Amino acid sequence: MSKLIIPGRFIYSAGIIGLAVLCMISKDFIVGRPPQWPAGLKINPALAYISGVVLIIAAIAIILKRKARLAAFVISAIIFFFSVLRHLPNFMNDWANAYKSLALVGGSFIIAASFPVQGVTKDSGFKANERQRAALITIGCILLAAFFIACGYAHFKFAGFIESYIPSYIPFHVFWTYFCGICLFAGGIGLLIPQTRRPAALLSGFMILGWFLLLHIPRLVANINDASDRMGLCESFTLVGIFFVLAGILAGGDESSLVI
Repeated sequence: MSKLIIPGRFIYSAGIIGLAVLCMISKDFIVGRPPQWPAGLKINPALAYISGVVLIIAAIAIILKRKARLAAFVISAIIFFFSVLRHLPNFMNDWANAYKSLALVGGSFIIAASFPVQGVTKDSGFKANERQRAALITIGCILLAAFFIACGYAHFKFAGFIESYIPSYIPFHVFWTYFCGICLFAGGIGLLIPQTRRPAALLSGFMILGWFLLLHIPRLVANINDASDRMGLCESFTLVGIFFVLAGILAGGDESSLVI
């Protein structure tokens, strides 16, 4: 299962590149779907182009394993400063996307944790590196779990909207709405429990991959100009990569050493 790390990094990076391109197309930083900038703050389209280019360079660095750990931290910092902080003043008005922004930050921590610190040996800070790695994984899992639990709640609170979002060729919309809500709750709780973290990550990755194939691709094909569906496609792909990397990390050794 540790072989999932490399394809997971590639999937994550491809999703980030897609989101970066969408930022440049929309002429705003839209990763995590933050609210509009305050009136009078003229920082676009320069911010969109610069942040988009930086995200693309960082994603390529992860694929090529060149300063990849730093690149993942750069991605997490960009999302935090230009999305999470924009969400905070109006958190309760758009909590689902606020949690999504936090999940993308946490997911980037997990990507960073999948790379070793260069030059660290057992005689030069190995244990400190492992503690840092465990901290990154734990924080990442908490933020991903919060997002999943929030999404599970949304599946029940906004069931009517979720049902309408499911393509017509998939039957039993009501059943799938509530079933997926329960799966999201289960995945979120599983990520919080060290003993179930690995299967929760793996199953969550395959669940979102299923949504990517069965829901997001058909919706985009049906209306390629829909900005929300373009975002959904890239967001889901990014999350698939994060969960595959997490599952691979936890399968690579003694899981107890990665818990704080």
